[in-house]
Amino acid sequence: MTTFMIPLAVFLAAFAALAGLSWLRRAIGEPAARRKGMALNLARRSGPPVIAGIAVLALGAALGGAGTGLPAAILVAGGLAWGFHQGLSEVRQANWRSTGLRALLAFAAATAYLWMSGLAGGGPPA
Repeated sequence: MTTFMIPLAVFLAAFAALAGLSWLRRAIGEPAARRKGMALNLARRSGPPVIAGIAVLALGAALGGAGTGLPAAILVAGGLAWGFHQGLSEVRQANWRSTGLRALLAFAAATAYLWMSGLAGGGPPA
């Protein structure tokens, strides 16, 4: 089960980071009222999955359940990735080229991280 959950969580986190940087770059250039609206929409879109991920982690720790970290990480990273992507789509910056490039860069970063950390199986060369 963890063979696909760890790479998925790392990919979603990398995609969320790249989309977040693009969203922040776009939000900085907007007027103050529009920026507040963008932040509110981001909270509305990514808030529920992030809160659910934190709740899964907290309940798992409170009930002594092992293995709740990966589902929580997927929920948090996926929620942030979805919220940032939808925010970019709202300001017409989420066309297939920019999203594809962002996904490709996130895949490369996730693969490099998994390889360097040794989670990809082989690990870095000695």
